Amino acid sequence: MIGFLVLVLLLAAFYGGARRGTSLQLVSVLGYLFSFLVAVANYQALAKKIELYVPYMSVTADSKLVFYNLDLTLDLDKAYYAAVAFIMILFAGWLVTKLICIFANGLRFKRLRFLKGYDWVVAGILNTLLVYLNIYFFFMILSMIPLATIQNLFDKSSTAHFIVESSPIISDYFYRLWITNVIG
Repeated sequence: MIGFLVLVLLLAAFYGGARRGTSLQLVSVLGYLFSFLVAVANYQALAKKIELYVPYMSVTADSKLVFYNLDLTLDLDKAYYAAVAFIMILFAGWLVTKLICIFANGLRFKRLRFLKGYDWVVAGILNTLLVYLNIYFFFMILSMIPLATIQNLFDKSSTAHFIVESSPIISDYFYRLWITNVIG
């Protein structure tokens, strides 16, 4: 079921990007990239400030998380707050980017000549990559929550398990960014 839902989201993302066109999609990607860089630079400072406002379930010695051993589990709240802070910054940047895209909507009808008839394919792929990254963020944050029902989801769903643990490049990068750099 989760695999089907992810597939539908990715197909819808491809369609949305293809309709948008590469010119407008590049504005969106550049805004996302800028927001990403701002988030990487500032997420740890924000993580310390949101601990009082964002709830996190306490982890006990009996808690079993699919992707994390007991040593990491007891300090996983720090990584959770770091991930939430990162996504908050990224979301704020996404809102600004969407506002800019509203004003740049005329780019929707500009086709890049060097792409000839493949303009829509490039735009669709770019948007699909952005949506996949957001799906990864969603599952990664869920993987840090010590609730048995959520952890069972990762045990039973090979799609969710693959996205968190085996996504090319991003799995290792965000594990280092949120787990290794924050917990140690």
